[in-house]
This record gives sequence, C-alpha cells and structure tokens, in this order.
Amino acid sequence: MGAKNINSFLKNLQNNSQKFYELAHHYDIYPRITNLTPQLWGFVYKSSHGNYYIIINKNLSFELQQKIFIHEIKHIRDDMPKHPYFIGLNMQHLDFEKKADTFSKNMINIFDNK
Repeated sequence: MGAKNINSFLKNLQNNSQKFYELAHHYDIYPRITNLTPQLWGFVYKSSHGNYYIIINKNLSFELQQKIFIHEIKHIRDDMPKHPYFIGLNMQHLDFEKKADTFSKNMINIFDNK
C-alpha cells in the first residue's frame, strides 16, 4: 500500500472515525484486538501477501486503542516503506516512535473537534 492510499484512508477515517476498523479492511489493513502483556500496547506487521495487521492490546480503553491504531497507521505510511521491519521492545524513545505518537495525537484531536 502506498502513501497515497494511506492518505486516502486517513481522509476517509476523518469522516468515519467511529468505523475505523471496518474502513481499514478496504485498505488491506486488518486490526486485531487481543490479549497482550501490559507493557505492549500494539504493533504492526506486513504479511507475505501484502496485508497489514495491526495488533492492539484488548485491555486498553477504546480511546487508547484508537490512538494506537492511528500510531501504527503512521508507521505503515512513513516508516515501513523505508524499514520493512523493526524488532525490539522499549523503542518508545526513538524518533520515529515519538513522531508516530505526535501524529496519532493530532489525528485524534481532529476526530474530537468534528
């Protein structure tokens, strides 16, 4: 999925923020809500078929799950084309993680101010 499709997805998401899981499927993004350790809020990976799977901790509030979802979308758009995979924990202090957090906060603010 290219940046153009992700940007289209984000634009559609702004108009349908309550249906972000359903909308994602149209863009080959498949969110999964599952039980993860408390330290792991979420992550994204690209399958061998080109689909993106966003795994989110089910023990988080819906609002925080939305934030994590948008955070991972930012990684799909901006980071994964340059670095197809990252393996690691405690990466929250790295620049690309901080940028994804800021992006997520800004998008959630747009949703809240509609």
